Amino acid sequence: MKLRIATYCITLTAAWALMPRPAVAFETAGAAVLAAPAAEVVQQRVHNWLTTVKDLQPETQQQIDALWQFEGELPAEKLLERVIATFSLVDAPTKALVEACRFRDVSVHPPDAQLLEAENLDSFYTNNLRLYYGRYLTQRRMYEEGLAVFDNIAVTEVVDPATYLFFKAVCQHHLLMKQDGLKTIEQLTARTEGVPSRYSTVATLMQYDLEGLKEKSLDEISRKMLDVERRLDLGRSGQKVQKVEDEIIAGLDEIIKKIEQQSGGGGGGGGQGGNSNNPANGADDSSVKGATAPGTVDPKDIKKGGKWGGLDDKARSRIKQLIGRDFPNHYRRAVEEYFRNAAKRTVPTNN
Repeated sequence: MKLRIATYCITLTAAWALMPRPAVAFETAGAAVLAAPAAEVVQQRVHNWLTTVKDLQPETQQQIDALWQFEGELPAEKLLERVIATFSLVDAPTKALVEACRFRDVSVHPPDAQLLEAENLDSFYTNNLRLYYGRYLTQRRMYEEGLAVFDNIAVTEVVDPATYLFFKAVCQHHLLMKQDGLKTIEQLTARTEGVPSRYSTVATLMQYDLEGLKEKSLDEISRKMLDVERRLDLGRSGQKVQKVEDEIIAGLDEIIKKIEQQSGGGGGGGGQGGNSNNPANGADDSSVKGATAPGTVDPKDIKKGGKWGGLDDKARSRIKQLIGRDFPNHYRRAVEEYFRNAAKRTVPTNN
């Protein structure tokens, strides 16, 4: 009797181990830890998915069998590639999407991925294909589109949770989503097993970068400038880009007002010898020193066919003068380059 019970328990344990759980989550010290599944678990899940496929041709089955013949344990990234290759061998629309993500003859528009929105699809299939697609979008610097895909992924369903977390963090980092980005990075670096060293190294740098990011700082504004250039390079235009450009103008205006207020409050009147504007002392990234240039820059309405922001040469010169005097040189160069590029283009009329 005891032997039968022991045998039954062992059978249940083995069956539990082979249950389709691609990403394993377990608790340690009250926090969920993610770990990539073992290769045999992934194989079992692939097998389960194949049972739902109608009219699977023998030659296709042979190709799949050859694909899954290997010895030892494969890294999660390799497992993901084999999973996607299996999907492509079986399903023509999936193959078309995967081929569109090969970085050949790329378009400014993301590949059509409507098949991922179909109802009643297997969760193993949809989540791992979304991971593959989201990774591609991130590599193309389509961070908004990539993040939208990652937000619809169940991490416990994917074969490679480290890749999911890393590329999601990349999107959040580039979009200046400080708190969300730090949360994703913390999950990746502290509560995920088997993270490749290149992921953890870059994630640590992103963490350090986001922790030092201050709202409404010149650092944030310069990053928004780069983001506008990225969006335009990808053919993105319209209201979203114009909104960011308005934020840049408003942010520069606020920084200039702070400089002028500090200058007025610390210099006194009647020509008394203040030293608030000593060019020998360079400013730190996080500090704002006094300046004597008059006036402020008002945000302008963006008009169709007009220059970006409606700023005239005098206003742009004032911004560069104040920033060049009170901030490190790389900020001045960034502002100059941005206005130089902005002056070359007109505001697009499409959304």
